[in-house]
Amino acid sequence: MLSQDAVYPSKKPAPAKIEPQLLLVGEPVVLVQWTHTLKLVNAPESVSLLNPGQCFRVGILATGDDHDSYLAKTKLSFRVKYSGQSQNHALAALAQTKQIKPEGGDFVTEVLAAGGIKNPLLTQASLGISTDNWCAPIDASDGKATVEAEVETPSGHQKLKLAAIQIESFATGSKKPFKDVGELSNFSQSYYRHPNPARLLPALQSVIAEMTTHPRSGFIENFAAFLTAALKADPVAAKDFLARIATEPPMTRALGLLILHTAGYDISSVFNTLSAEAQQKFQTIHSLDDPYDLSPAQALSGHLDLLWSTFGATGQLEPIKTIASTLSWRQDYEDFDKLRKTPNHPSTFTPSIARGVAYMAAGWSLGSFQRNDPLAADYIEYLLASPEVSAGVKTELTGLSTNPAFKLDKNK
Repeated sequence: MLSQDAVYPSKKPAPAKIEPQLLLVGEPVVLVQWTHTLKLVNAPESVSLLNPGQCFRVGILATGDDHDSYLAKTKLSFRVKYSGQSQNHALAALAQTKQIKPEGGDFVTEVLAAGGIKNPLLTQASLGISTDNWCAPIDASDGKATVEAEVETPSGHQKLKLAAIQIESFATGSKKPFKDVGELSNFSQSYYRHPNPARLLPALQSVIAEMTTHPRSGFIENFAAFLTAALKADPVAAKDFLARIATEPPMTRALGLLILHTAGYDISSVFNTLSAEAQQKFQTIHSLDDPYDLSPAQALSGHLDLLWSTFGATGQLEPIKTIASTLSWRQDYEDFDKLRKTPNHPSTFTPSIARGVAYMAAGWSLGSFQRNDPLAADYIEYLLASPEVSAGVKTELTGLSTNPAFKLDKNK
C-alpha cells in the first residue's frame, strides 16, 4: 500500500554498450535451438570444453537503453589461437541476435501472470552471435584455445576480454570414468548444454556396471535412447565410439553396436570381426524402442522418458513437441479419472487408459522442465505461439502449473 503512494524518481538514461566479456556459444545453439525459439530467450551457457569436430561461435552482450538496435548495428571480428596457429575471422555483421531474459525471469513472469500482471522487465540485454565459427580439428590433441575479439559499434571501436576454452581429445575423455550414478544421470540430463562426446563410452560402461549390480526397470532403455540421440547428432564422435567399443567386453560391445545401428551408422567394420557365435547372439537382441512411437500400449508412458532422454542429449524441439502433443488426450484422462473413482472398476488395460495416463505424465514432466530447464521453458513459449500447435494443446500448456491432473500424487 505504501509503495502505491510513493513517488519514485524517473529512470536515469543508461547509454547502450557492449559488455567486455565474451560468450563462447556451442554451434547447436544457433543451428538447432534458436531456430525454434521466440525473440526473447534464456541465455545459453558458455561452453568451456570442446572435443574434436565440435564448434563454437562468439557471442557478445549489449546492455543499456535501446540495446537491441545498438547490437544490430555492431560488427564483430575475432581471432582463435590454438596449438601454435592463429585463425582470423574478419569484421562482419552478427548472424543472429536474441533478447535475453534476466536470471529467473520465467519464474517471475509466471508468478505475475497468475495475478493478471504483465512482467514489466522482460529483458535488460541482447545477445549477438558471430557469423563465423571455429571448430576443433578432427585430430585435435589436448590443449587450450584462446579467443580475442573486437567490435565496431555505433560508439566506436572496442577490444573485448580474452576468453579461453579447453580442447580435449577422444583418447583423454574416454578414460574419465563416472564416480557414481548421480554424476552419470546429471551428465545425460544436461548433456546438450555441455556436450562432451569423448565421455559417451565411459557413460556406456557405467550403465552396464550399474545394471549388473542394481538392475531396475527402464534404466538401461533411457540411457540407450540418450546415447543413440547423442551419437546420431555427432558423426565424428560416432566414428571414434565405434572404433573403441571393438575392444570392449561382449556386453558393452553388443549394446554399443546396437546403439550405433539404431542411430543409423554402418557397424559392419566391427560386426564382421566377431565370431559366428557372437554375431548370432547379437542378432537375437531386441531392437531399441522408438521414442517417437506413441502407440497406446502399456509402454506409452515409458516412451515419454525416452523422449526426455533424447531432449537431454540434443536440446532439440521435436521431443518436447511430441510430448506436448499427448496433451490432446484430455478426454481419455477424464474417462480414466472417472473409471478409477468408480467402485469395483474394471482392471482391464485399454488404449484409452494408456492415453489418459500418458496425458498426466506428460503434463507433470512438461511442468517440471518448464520450471527447471531454461531451454524447455523457451520451447514451451514457442509452441504456445506456433500456428502448428492446436488450440486444445495450447490451453493445456497454459495450465501446466495449475492443472490438478499434472500434480504428482504418490498415493495414486
